[in-house]
Amino acid sequence: MESFTSILSLFMTALFLSYLIAEKFKFPVIPIYIITGILISLFYHFHSVHVFEALGVILLLFYIGLEFSLAEMEKNFKNIVGVGTVDFIFNFFPVFLAARLLGFDLMSSFVIAVILYPSSSAIVSKLLIDLKKLANPEVEPVLAILVFEDIAAATLLAILVNFSSGNPSSTEVLKVVVKIALFIFFAFIFVKNFNRVVDFLIEKYGTATEFLVLLVGTILFILVEAATGFGLSEAIGAFTAGTLFAETSHKDRVEQVVIPYRDLLGALFFLSFGLSIDLSKVNYSIIVPLAVFLVLSFLTKILTGIVSGKLYGLSLKRGASAGLMLLPRGEFSILVAATTPKLVPFTAIYVLISSVLGSIAVKESGKILSIFFKKKKAKTKSKLTRSQLLGD
Repeated sequence: MESFTSILSLFMTALFLSYLIAEKFKFPVIPIYIITGILISLFYHFHSVHVFEALGVILLLFYIGLEFSLAEMEKNFKNIVGVGTVDFIFNFFPVFLAARLLGFDLMSSFVIAVILYPSSSAIVSKLLIDLKKLANPEVEPVLAILVFEDIAAATLLAILVNFSSGNPSSTEVLKVVVKIALFIFFAFIFVKNFNRVVDFLIEKYGTATEFLVLLVGTILFILVEAATGFGLSEAIGAFTAGTLFAETSHKDRVEQVVIPYRDLLGALFFLSFGLSIDLSKVNYSIIVPLAVFLVLSFLTKILTGIVSGKLYGLSLKRGASAGLMLLPRGEFSILVAATTPKLVPFTAIYVLISSVLGSIAVKESGKILSIFFKKKKAKTKSKLTRSQLLGD
């Protein structure tokens, strides 16, 4: 079982069966992939899966960037920043304070807050599509929040990669923030101008699949290397590459080419994450913090939806529905946990529970909201005649 081909054949079979199970029970496939990885780890221990983790991160972040439009952000900048700021304040600081009160040190509290802050773009997007909720008015603030979270989480992840070895000083934090700001500045200029070069290359050499794959791969890994050269994570470089192709006139064609690679490597990433979880290291001491963080993080997301809905002029019920859509956590939480190995078991269980309960909440949102928001009964005209009503 140590040869690369035997490992890959096992993984592919496991992923295929996981997908069938998810489809059978109409469940998001990401938590199923993680559970499958955990189950496999009980019987086999692998040492050659890091390449899947790295490539999975790069392709996931590239695709998220590909769905991100600078033009749309400039157009809706005020709304995105408004609801994004509300989301960050409501979901980062309460968790950080709760972690400190539960006895976690400063750095661990910060990491936990970053883990629990962003909703899962992958899970939420798939749920909205599968459940045909994209036309709902509350989806607009939800998507604005997800855009803000993608940028903020990628930045926070870049900071954590630099400080995963210990507690940073204020000077070190400032240096990393400056590096991130410089990289974002140069990346913005690059994306705004180099997209014309990409358009020219595609128009000159055609949209053949092989050419697009090679072009995307070349630019993607050059920008990933540029990000690491700045001392940042591969994630922010991959995200930048995605935004570059999002600004071209061939975005849809590039997306069609990338999706199969994203799905395959993304699935291997989540499976690899499950493999990295050692259940023997999970002890009862995490039960109380886990329960506290689950309740707190769910309440703050629902509150976020309500307040964000108000900013968009939506009713209280629609705002609560938006909050339910934001409950699942996923890919970014897992990426952040990888910077702090001791928090991986906690994160794995949290992501599993939040993704399962969050998916159920979105699917059954109508029934859940009907409990708290009773429908007003429409007044019906009596079918009795006037004389009957008067007792004549």
